[in-house]
Amino acid sequence: MSEFVLEHQVTGPLHTNCYLLYDKQSKEAALFDVGGEIEHLVSIIEKENLKVKYLFFTHLHFDHFNGINIIKKKYPEALIAYNKNELFVLENQGFFARIFAVDSSVIEKLDVEVEDNQILKLGNLEIKTILSPGHTPGSICYHFNNCLLTGDVLFRSGIGRTDLYGGSYEVLMNSIYNLIKLPDKTKVYPGHSDFTDIGTEKKENPFINSEDILM
Repeated sequence: MSEFVLEHQVTGPLHTNCYLLYDKQSKEAALFDVGGEIEHLVSIIEKENLKVKYLFFTHLHFDHFNGINIIKKKYPEALIAYNKNELFVLENQGFFARIFAVDSSVIEKLDVEVEDNQILKLGNLEIKTILSPGHTPGSICYHFNNCLLTGDVLFRSGIGRTDLYGGSYEVLMNSIYNLIKLPDKTKVYPGHSDFTDIGTEKKENPFINSEDILM
């Protein structure tokens, strides 16, 4: 099993969790959901002499990519990766994106098209993608070892909102019931707020019906 490190920083106007993942042996790294300034994570990258290979996005709401222009300039060889269905979300950011003067010029240049059930590697660390629509049409969760980055699909005692462009409550719940098939010990790292695990959410999340789990 690969030795890896997962760090995070809360950033941006909506307090987005940005994650830094790297393989300790190869020093290859990825950033997930750069929603604002991430000085702490950049300091780790420099201290550990990491090579940023990917800039991953769980989805393309502005609060998950609003810091990408600065980071892309800093690490120009890093590959921007997301599901192509998110381009429609990018084009329909709405009122709040205009308030915060979002610049999506860099994010539109897709380098790696992320689809369902792909394996992407950082050194010896394998990252599996799980297409999880509902919050947005192309929301992607990233699963590695016993960790799951869920973006705005699944939260501690909550789920993603579905009243924004491309959202669907029924589709979202189907995605969530797919995610909770993972082992109970799987640690959940959401796009906002506190960490949790699959077992806890199966027991305590008010949106998850225990009877449906047993069916």
